[in-house]
Amino acid sequence: MAPKIAIVGAGTAGISCARTLLKHGFDVTIFEARDRIGGRIHESNLFGKPVDLGPNWMHGDTLQNSALAYFKDASVALHDTGSSGTIFAPNGTQYPAEKVDYIEEFMWEYVEEAIEYSKTHSATIDPDLSLYDYVAKVTLDRYPDNPEIREQILMATMIFGFYIGEEVKKQSLKFAFLEEPSPGENLFVASGFTSIIQNMAKDVLDKVDLRLNTAVVGVTTSDSGVIVALTTNQTVAFDAVVVAAPLGVLKKRAITFKPELPPRLLSAVDSLGYGRLEKVYIRFPRQFWNMDYFEFFAPEYASASNPAKWPMSAVSLSHLPEPYNQPVLLWYLYGDMSQKVINMQSDREKIEFFEPYFSRIPSYEPSRDEPEAIVCTSWSKDPCAGYGSYSCYTVGLKEGDVDIEELRQGLPERRLWFAGEHCSDVLQLATVGGAYGSGTHAAKLVIEQFSCKN
Repeated sequence: MAPKIAIVGAGTAGISCARTLLKHGFDVTIFEARDRIGGRIHESNLFGKPVDLGPNWMHGDTLQNSALAYFKDASVALHDTGSSGTIFAPNGTQYPAEKVDYIEEFMWEYVEEAIEYSKTHSATIDPDLSLYDYVAKVTLDRYPDNPEIREQILMATMIFGFYIGEEVKKQSLKFAFLEEPSPGENLFVASGFTSIIQNMAKDVLDKVDLRLNTAVVGVTTSDSGVIVALTTNQTVAFDAVVVAAPLGVLKKRAITFKPELPPRLLSAVDSLGYGRLEKVYIRFPRQFWNMDYFEFFAPEYASASNPAKWPMSAVSLSHLPEPYNQPVLLWYLYGDMSQKVINMQSDREKIEFFEPYFSRIPSYEPSRDEPEAIVCTSWSKDPCAGYGSYSCYTVGLKEGDVDIEELRQGLPERRLWFAGEHCSDVLQLATVGGAYGSGTHAAKLVIEQFSCKN
């Protein structure tokens, strides 16, 4: 009789895990708390054309990307957002184009240098130092008599928060190497991720026992097998289980493990950071801009709504290829900034929060360009997402790489394994490719375990 395996979560990691297990003849059941598959892969059709509420990007186009074949499928349209962008200074004026190129080149140079420094010196770096601390020190050393360029580089460095889902001042320098991007291009998925997850799930869903609207609240392991407890007060017996739920679900102890997880694994769960990345799409009556992206450094002109002077960043969807283009600006939010916006009570209030920024874009006319609609994610309020989105590596982290490996190894002696973007290989952490690879990795560990028993 084929071993019975339970998978908790029907996101990318869970689907990937099921796909591999099915190929090796396992009997697979997937429990999913939502009424759909995909996890954070989801879309809104409020504008008439879909927009992704979860991931937007293909990170890396080499074989390091475990899900590369799905991104390269004929149904997927990828887009290079280009280098046509502008930056607004703290006083609201635009930097000259040559200054924009200069600032951005320096920003990435210093971020990459910090990552390289982290790779070679991680063992001796103080866990309380941030990536921002590193850039501040290096720029002071190199430009002691030029406070203007130091300030501009540091303001540009703050923009990196949109890539990691948390403020750069909280990004661990010791483990900045865990944020090293996958090699190759980073391309915007213009056609959206829905077709990708559907393609991943093809030939899987009709072969597994998929139980939607069914949350797992407990996992009990013993010598005789694994018992999965559901919110319906039911229990189901399996030979093994793979928990492919988000890191935040584990951090919140939404699933009770009996016996309790070992202290070292619990420490890994608690030590790794969980981001607060949110996205806001604003649709306008027309495209009044002619650039691919806009960045707003430390705005001094929005003191009422943004007293912390959070930087702002927007990407144009009007430059996507047909039929995916639309007059929409996509804004990325992180940390405390994202929490402020998603807790606003009305769409009008949210639009007013962004007005100081989009109104500064050249050719904006208040009488013609009043926003038509807004879509805002709220993963930080979603229990199924673990009240957040995307793993990250914050200051204070002492054994980040070991923590990830603890999750990747799982507990084979208890026939319990984990999968998700938080326990992928290093170059794919916090990506869809990483989630996919982690599911395959967990499945291989299951296969190996049961092969040894036969």
